[in-house]
Amino acid sequence: MGRSDTLIFGCGPMGQEVAEQLIGRKLPVYMYSSDLDRVAEVLAKGFDAAVLDYTDDDKLRQAGIGEWVKVIFCLFPEEAKNVFLTLSARALDPDLKIICVSESPQSGQKLFAAGASKVIDPYEISGRKVHELIARPMIVDMLEHTVFGKHLDIAEIEIPLDSCLSGNPLSALDLGRRYNVVLMGVVDVEMSDSLIFSTSGVDHKLDAGDMLVVIGPTVEITRLKGDLEEDRTDQLLGG
Repeated sequence: MGRSDTLIFGCGPMGQEVAEQLIGRKLPVYMYSSDLDRVAEVLAKGFDAAVLDYTDDDKLRQAGIGEWVKVIFCLFPEEAKNVFLTLSARALDPDLKIICVSESPQSGQKLFAAGASKVIDPYEISGRKVHELIARPMIVDMLEHTVFGKHLDIAEIEIPLDSCLSGNPLSALDLGRRYNVVLMGVVDVEMSDSLIFSTSGVDHKLDAGDMLVVIGPTVEITRLKGDLEEDRTDQLLGG
């Protein structure tokens, strides 16, 4: 069995989608289910997976919970299984990051009470997307063929120490000069985890450690990150 610090419980469509997204970002994951047929299905697709009794604390410890595992996804289709697993995992590791999927607001409340770090409501997300389709169909159509079509990526890029960008206002940064990316905003990790949008009117002073949030082709994001690390970004500051 592989040793991964990220585990996915539930080998259904949602578990497979999350696994694909994480693997695409070069993050090794291991999938578990108590359903032998589900495990056989994902193994045939090339995922790392195994049958595991999620109700057995000893089995959870053997999988690494309470030891080296840092994040688990509780993605069983059954609410009761996700709540049970969340309770068990939280008891084994108070610092574990537990991400769950809920079926309703009531389900979300149960998962948070059981110890979930984050609860995702797919119905709420779908509802927001329907609203966007009605309000801004052209924009959403573009996103469907870019972000959701996996042609683009979203990334956080840290401003390194002694960068020429430090001390400059966010408004002076013009990434479009040299890179095919769009600057969404910046996160000042010392202040909060909130994104300061580049269009918000808040002219944040950039500092080392701030995270630039950009959207664009992966190759362009990689090039920008490399130039930042080598401090080759002085031409990105506007006059």
